[in-house]
Amino acid sequence: MAVETVAAGDKTETPAWVRTLLSLAGTLVAMSALVWLLGANPLDVVEAIVVGALGNPFNIGQTVVITGILILTALSAAIPFSARLWNVGGEGQMTVGAVAAAVLGIVLPGTWSPWLLVPVVMIGSLVAGALYGAVPGWLKARFDASEIVTSLMLNFVAASLAAWVIFDVYPEGFVQRTEAIHVNAELPRPIEGSLVDVGILIALATAVIAWFVMKHTKLGFSIRAMGANNPASRLSGIRTDRVTVQTFLMAGAFAGLAGSLVVQGRDHSLLQDFSANLGFLGIGVALVARLHPLWVIASAVFFAILRVGSNSLQAGAGLSPVVGEIVIATFVILLMVTKVIKFRYPENVDAQ
Repeated sequence: MAVETVAAGDKTETPAWVRTLLSLAGTLVAMSALVWLLGANPLDVVEAIVVGALGNPFNIGQTVVITGILILTALSAAIPFSARLWNVGGEGQMTVGAVAAAVLGIVLPGTWSPWLLVPVVMIGSLVAGALYGAVPGWLKARFDASEIVTSLMLNFVAASLAAWVIFDVYPEGFVQRTEAIHVNAELPRPIEGSLVDVGILIALATAVIAWFVMKHTKLGFSIRAMGANNPASRLSGIRTDRVTVQTFLMAGAFAGLAGSLVVQGRDHSLLQDFSANLGFLGIGVALVARLHPLWVIASAVFFAILRVGSNSLQAGAGLSPVVGEIVIATFVILLMVTKVIKFRYPENVDAQ
């Protein structure tokens, strides 16, 4: 599977950038109509979203933090999708990574230096997410079990695990969260008075690493070959079963790392319903970025602005923050309708 635009030499198709603008315009028209029907001014909605996401240092900090998390959850979807493997379990893999970060951040000695404790907790989250992600990959490789079903179902298992840790293992009084992790396990916040931590730098570096792996390594070539034509890649000698497991390991690692950014950077403990569907939202980020690891960065910024800015809709325009989620979903759907996001199966003659 590949997500792509039509080749530049095909004169019969409208250029991708034009279709993107048409999708954006369609989204604006549709959402303006909805907002008007709800009794609000569309301009007030736009202003509320922009101000809510970028209007002051605190809001900008929130947007930057969410951007880092979305970069990682998007990568957890983009890499498998590039191999025509459908990982919809980023939410669960991120949750397992967050659980690992919370547990390690509590049980490991708080006297350890931050230079040691922070990376140890983060690596633990990465490994936990990778192992959890490998489960649907192994089931796919060994039994040809649908990775869509298995990865989706594992999201619920991860949510139950998180609830058990929050309410039974390390509860924090009467609030729905665990005990706080050690201060030395928290990600540093280099900007005084800002929520921005070094997690955004880790996410950006991870995107670059993912791009390098996909572009310049044997594994990346194998992933892209499977996405282009799985039967042909198998005949050419690529061990598709092994690549399937490796791809899900990588995807789970990215999502697990996102969980560590939430616990070590944003919340400093494990909260009930902490993710707010950021794992699922990463799928939309990946699709809008056309599965390119570097384009994921810009897509994540756009989605983070909508997500954070939507929290101000109640005060700024008298609307529920859910409207922001509708904007995101409408935009992604219209990108697919206008074939900016296009799923192409080369071995199928109808796709030629």
